[in-house]
Amino acid sequence: MEIKLSSKLKSIRRSKNATQEQLAQHLGISSQAVSKWERDEGYPDITLLPKIAGYFHITVDELLGVDEIAKEERIDEITTVYNNIRHHVPLDPGWRIDEGIDLIRNALQELPGVFFFEQLLAADLSWKAEHIDDESEKEKLYSEALELCEDILSRSTEDRWRDAAKQILLVVYSSLGKTEKALDLAYQMPGPRGSLEYMLTYILKDEELHCRLKLNAVLYYQIFRESILKLKADGVMQENMVNHRELEIAGIGAEEYCVAIENVLQ
Repeated sequence: MEIKLSSKLKSIRRSKNATQEQLAQHLGISSQAVSKWERDEGYPDITLLPKIAGYFHITVDELLGVDEIAKEERIDEITTVYNNIRHHVPLDPGWRIDEGIDLIRNALQELPGVFFFEQLLAADLSWKAEHIDDESEKEKLYSEALELCEDILSRSTEDRWRDAAKQILLVVYSSLGKTEKALDLAYQMPGPRGSLEYMLTYILKDEELHCRLKLNAVLYYQIFRESILKLKADGVMQENMVNHRELEIAGIGAEEYCVAIENVLQ
């Protein structure tokens, strides 16, 4: 169990609108010492922990983030169970979506307001709604998904959760025929070369980079495959699925691309 006092101390101090100087004065130490703690370059003497916690009117456990660590561990446990149930392949007969929905609903009862669980549940609800015929049930599922996404957008300041909520909302709005709202969200989203997945390839190194590249290869192949299958579903002939101008700009050989299309359609 790793305790990260530096970030926790900084977060609490800022939330209480206290300066490093004010905390240092209360403890009878220099502000440079507090600055070092927050930069993770040192650690306060154990005898100072109750004084620091008392200054902020919290417990020592809260100061050390013990409750949050236990919460993160519980989130990891539930996520592991979820991943064993769901593989996010909605068309797979064994997708077990109802089990996943029940699990995450219960998780949100136990750990309310967890953005990761909220976007996970919203995605599953919208996927289920897309594949049922009961209009009344479909409306309920979409309504619950919308409520979850709106909660994320109203409370979260992190782009990863806000973007996830926007992606789900985009799909829901489109399914409900609210095209203008869906388009408004679509134009707020980054392009593929501005995505987190792509940008990480400039940052990660060695094995982490290799893992990310493998994941990206699967992700972009999924997008390619879905695009080809949607063209087929709309009645587009195979020979008309190629944008020769874009292939030329991208430096992709038309023959190689056509073989990839054939592999998808087989």
